[in-house]
Amino acid sequence: MKLFWSRVTLFLTATTVVTGCQGLRQESTLSAKQSTGAAPVRYSPARDGLPTARIWKSQIAFGDINGDGFADIGAVSRLADGPWIWKGDGKGHWTDASAGLPRESFCGGGMKFGDVNRDGKMDVAIADHCRGVFVFLGDGDGHWTNASGGLPTTGSEDVALGDFNHDGCLDVVAVAAGEEGIRAYEGNCKGVWKEHSTGLPQSEWGNALKAADVDGDGNVDIIAAYSAGPRVYLGDGKGNWREASEGLPAPEIHGLYWGVDVGDVNGDGKLDIVSGAAIPGVEVFIQEPGPKWRKAVEGIVPMNALGVAFGDLNNDGKLDLVAVGKTNLEEIGGVYGVFPFLGDGTGNWKLVGNTGLPTTGKERTWGVGLADIDKDGVLDIGVAFGDVLSPTWRSGAAKPGETEKDKAQAAAEQKMRGPERGMFGSIEVWRGQLVGK
Repeated sequence: MKLFWSRVTLFLTATTVVTGCQGLRQESTLSAKQSTGAAPVRYSPARDGLPTARIWKSQIAFGDINGDGFADIGAVSRLADGPWIWKGDGKGHWTDASAGLPRESFCGGGMKFGDVNRDGKMDVAIADHCRGVFVFLGDGDGHWTNASGGLPTTGSEDVALGDFNHDGCLDVVAVAAGEEGIRAYEGNCKGVWKEHSTGLPQSEWGNALKAADVDGDGNVDIIAAYSAGPRVYLGDGKGNWREASEGLPAPEIHGLYWGVDVGDVNGDGKLDIVSGAAIPGVEVFIQEPGPKWRKAVEGIVPMNALGVAFGDLNNDGKLDLVAVGKTNLEEIGGVYGVFPFLGDGTGNWKLVGNTGLPTTGKERTWGVGLADIDKDGVLDIGVAFGDVLSPTWRSGAAKPGETEKDKAQAAAEQKMRGPERGMFGSIEVWRGQLVGK
């Protein structure tokens, strides 16, 4: 717990450092960089049946658990009652499908769907900051059976699934919440797991994971938002790994990176990386031979980015991205939102405004996922929010014309009054619609 709060302190301190260096206000940042006029995509809420009044410290998982063709959604609560899954009907309505999942206090983490036992039905892997890693087998109707033998019981922040050794069975990789590093576990298609982590870091922690074939050799690789920075570990198809992170950032301060995703930004057939961090924010890295990585961030505004996802939002054949976090670098509290960036296919980006998505006023964001929940051909957005502070609370920024004396007095009054505390948060989904279509 001491380690966790030291990271919270580091995060807030880092936010202050960025503010002091750049002096950016949300209003000036957005007005200077975002597009004006009609947005190419508009979003509307589609969250009927999803929860509020909990802290959802979670990466977002989308997957079709019942084979009806519509995306379902999963997330993990913090300091509440564990992981949850909801079935979607394709119209923005969601119903609980969590029978058999733990109903005890979890700390939050990540979730991924995949068919672990090859029965044609979706299963789920879950990581929790306090309790470790779990796999539950699904029956296709929202009932789950624990199949976690051999998986770690030490805290983990995120999990990913992939067949690392070409035996036809999904394997598991998890990134630790404490000092255990990144660990991989081979599966036997029956829910029994054996660690095989040769070449992966065995110390420090991370926050997000993806499993994908980065270098195109037919073997699944691991991409991590790790404590030391975004990292890539190439698999050899036998369950062994070697690092391939040349060109990726390695800041002296550890623990700044929170989100990660992969996709082909420039259409060359090679996967590229997007990362989210407290500072410097959203970063995109284009893959070059080696593989090596080249930064491509033109048009991305400064922000604290706690979750990122790639996807073609406007159906122009070019990869776009969504970041969740805050562009208001002077305040903490309810100043978080959702920010879509359109890509031009070469590594340049444009923040789009007037989309119907909130850019402030929300609790802290934790994770974002993209899926076409209604099968209309347009990607939709799911986001996890949550904090112990009310979203109406603000702290840190001076008001226009406010003197230092005024600011000191206001700070003293706020300290005496204190922020409202509780469990504030929600799972939100927005349906996308192309403008003019």
